[in-house]
This record gives sequence, C-alpha cells and structure tokens, in this order.
Amino acid sequence: MHERIETLDDPRLDVFRSLKTKNAVRDARLFVAEGVTVVERVLRSPLDVQCVLVSDRKFATCEPFLRPDVSVLRLRTDLADELVGFSFHCGVMASAVRPAVPDPDQWIPPNGPSLIIAVDCVVDPENVGALIRIASAFGANGVIFGKGSADPFSRRVLRVSMGNVLFMPIVETDELPSMLYDLCGQRRFNVCGTVLDCNATCLDEFRFSERTVLVFGNEYDGISDEVQRVLRNRLTISMLNGTDSLNVAISAGIFCHQYRVQWGEVPNVRHD
Repeated sequence: MHERIETLDDPRLDVFRSLKTKNAVRDARLFVAEGVTVVERVLRSPLDVQCVLVSDRKFATCEPFLRPDVSVLRLRTDLADELVGFSFHCGVMASAVRPAVPDPDQWIPPNGPSLIIAVDCVVDPENVGALIRIASAFGANGVIFGKGSADPFSRRVLRVSMGNVLFMPIVETDELPSMLYDLCGQRRFNVCGTVLDCNATCLDEFRFSERTVLVFGNEYDGISDEVQRVLRNRLTISMLNGTDSLNVAISAGIFCHQYRVQWGEVPNVRHD
C-alpha cells in the first residue's frame, strides 16, 4: 500500500528534505538511497528500511518491487523536486537504518585465502563507491574505511557502488593502524600498501600471501605515515609513457585482479 502526500509539511518527509545541502542522516544512523536499481537492492537487503519516497512519474516502474511492510509515500514530481532541493529525476528514494559494525569473527575467515580492502582517508565519494564495487567484483571479504574517508553510505557512494555496499561488510574506524596490526598479528594477514615509489616492489614481481590486506591511500597524499608503519610490503604498478599515477579506483582494480589471478575464485563471499 502507498499513501499520497499533498503537503511538504508532513514530518515523515524530513529525512529526504534538502538533501543537497546537508547529510544529517549520517548523525541519525540512517542513510538515503536513490534510483530505481539501488532502491530495489535496498528493499532486497536484510536492512531495516524505514520509508520509500516515489514520484508519480516513477511509481509504475517501482510498484512491482515495493514491499507491503515498508511505508511508501507518493508525491507529485514538482513537490518532490522542492522537497529534496534538486531535480528529482531518479524518481525514487529510500531511507534505511545503517547496519551495525560487523563482528570481525563473522566476516573474516579463520583460515584460508582472504582479501580485505583497507582505505586510508579517501575523500571522493565516487572513488569510495568504485572501491566498494571493485572489492565486491574481486571477492573481497570486506572493506575497512579509516578516519576521514567519505561516508560509504552516502547517496553518491551508494549510486556509484550500484548498491554493493548493502551486501558486504563495511567497517568505519578511527583506529585503522590498530585494526591493521590486529589483522597481521592474530589473524595472520600480510598487509600491503599501494604506493608511488620507485623503491617499492613492482606488482608484476610480487606473489601475494593467501591472506592479504590491500591498503589504498588518499588521492593526493597517499597512505599516511601512521598507516605506512604497519605495512609489510610496499607495492607499485609499473607505468609507461611518463605516466606518474593512476586514479585510486583504477589502481584498486589492477591490484585486486592480480590477487584473484594468483589465488583463484573464492565462492560465496557475498552476504546477501
């Protein structure tokens, strides 16, 4: 069932209000997803979905996957534009409760091959979304985001990741070095950092450990000194034609592909 809303004064709309100018939902432990594909995946996920907002223009498209147990608010398209603060061309949004930080024992295999992605202050939401999508594509068990990284549940990250953030463990921490020390200690991971350094080991000459953490750094400053002290290996990609760097997401795709070439497929790492 859905309910038509005729006025923007309805308090149930507050979570969607003026989204372009604020990210209050992060403090409220909620997130907002937009677009038909991502909202459909939110509704398929095990998360606690609070509400769906849909414009008249998109209602027929969305109706087949709307859930009877989730409140659906239907608005005229002009009112939806005014509510969110920009052209509501995507036509549908959903608000949901952010998942709890997963227990490491639930998502890190105790033995055998395992790939974990760690992100040290990557600030661009499009890069963060692409990193999550790449981690999913190459069978990472989870992604750890250090202090200063973009919100992994922001609307743009959700859109760029194509909703993959909903189906894999995501950890946000202010203590990334401590987590990496734990992973290379009792959990027996080899922590590798991706760097731009002529003294680093070239990727094509390196054999990954079956239990590997790949650390990717800030777009401008790379991996912080604090995190670099945890690294056991410093890796780089050899480049031609005087090219001095690659986008962090492109680099991640290359490193993750090389790990997967060496260690093969890991079945059933998704958590949906």
